[in-house]
Amino acid sequence: MVNAARPLAAGLLAVGLLALPPAVVAARGGEGHVPVFLATCGFCLFLAGLLRFTTQDTPMRLTRAGGVGLVAALWLLLPLAATPAVAVVSGLPPLAAWLEAVSAFTTTGATALRQGPASLYVWLALLQWTGGLLTIVAAVAVLAPAGLGGLPDRTPRGGTTLDVVDLTAVLREIAPAYVGATLLAVIVLLVSRESPYVAFTLATAVVSAGAHLPPEAQLALTLDESPKWLLLPFLLWSATSVRWHRALLTRRINAAPEQTESLVILGWWAVLGIVLGAILYRSADAPTLDAIRDGLFSAASLISTSGIGPREGTYMSLPLGLVILVVLLGGGALSVAGGLKMLRLRAILLNTRGGLMRLVYPHLVQPAAYEGGVGSVMLGIWAGAASLALVFGICVIALSPGLPGLDAALAAAAAVVTNTGPVYDAGGAGWPPLSSLPAGSVVVAGLGMVAGRLEMIGLLVVIHLALWRT
Repeated sequence: MVNAARPLAAGLLAVGLLALPPAVVAARGGEGHVPVFLATCGFCLFLAGLLRFTTQDTPMRLTRAGGVGLVAALWLLLPLAATPAVAVVSGLPPLAAWLEAVSAFTTTGATALRQGPASLYVWLALLQWTGGLLTIVAAVAVLAPAGLGGLPDRTPRGGTTLDVVDLTAVLREIAPAYVGATLLAVIVLLVSRESPYVAFTLATAVVSAGAHLPPEAQLALTLDESPKWLLLPFLLWSATSVRWHRALLTRRINAAPEQTESLVILGWWAVLGIVLGAILYRSADAPTLDAIRDGLFSAASLISTSGIGPREGTYMSLPLGLVILVVLLGGGALSVAGGLKMLRLRAILLNTRGGLMRLVYPHLVQPAAYEGGVGSVMLGIWAGAASLALVFGICVIALSPGLPGLDAALAAAAAVVTNTGPVYDAGGAGWPPLSSLPAGSVVVAGLGMVAGRLEMIGLLVVIHLALWRT
């Protein structure tokens, strides 16, 4: 616990500082919520200072096993610190406000809000943007080196006996590109004559693969076609590996291990976009160009597990089963996208092909390699896929009470475990918000969102250690 105190203090410090911009927005708009955000800032800074100064003379050595527990603690505790501000400003009851904060921080985007003050949406946008950054840092520094779910370990010390997590080094490596992509998205939207408020909320959503948007931002997507074309590259950016992005920026694209996976994702997006465009053309009776544009945008949004729709009611025009399958697959490894990941699907298909070939040609010699080795990697990949199926089934059962039918339960479970909230919110007319379900279902929904950010198997590891540790 001492080793985890300093990173947790840094997380509380970040949440406290993030409360200042909403306070400024509330002050400029005369909303009267300035004391709430200032109190959140002061409380988080106090806790951060308390944790930091009580452990400053203690040497920190955070192992990879302890790092998994730390990441789980960050996903569980930091939304608690943001919950009071959400509850006071939105008027939601405490449990519903907690789920709203968890949904924002895990970039899920499942919401019970239909309108609210600008300061609230700026607060939620900052939470989901920070959650997106934490997703990438946790995957690169903790989850992949720990071998969870067969994620590729691209750290310099991968495969050695040294078992220490260096969060600071990974953060310094990833944060500049993440911040740069956000600023670029804001500038592009401002040049297209969007307001700073709309540009900021849209940029933070697409870069983090989140979906908490104010009504003004959703209206801008519906009425104006330019944001959809402008945001497409950023959605694809959030669906692919950060290591691939670095290879692009350093012009070492052919040496990137994620090159094949990223090209497969781009091809999958193009094919899926045309299919969705054809469906929208026939079902929504939209013009050809508009249908293709909305299809490509919807495909990029679903693959990145953002879930932002090009217009209200788009997902209601698409087959719910197809939408659920797309988000369950998700995007690329070491990205902000959720789901099974294309990396795991390719490995499963290649492994299955090898097994079938051995059945037909028992003496055939095949290269036993997939992105650096099959043995332990395939074991982790199968464990990750099984964990996804297990958590999905648990969520279907736990979320069923209070929902009108099985289709709503399937959509809710898919939205929770893949962190794609709009799949449920836009999946059916009249479905109740997740926060209005029984208390047990709401708690399971929040834990399911955290499980999605921990690649499913990470939460199961934490639960296992908590139960069996002596």
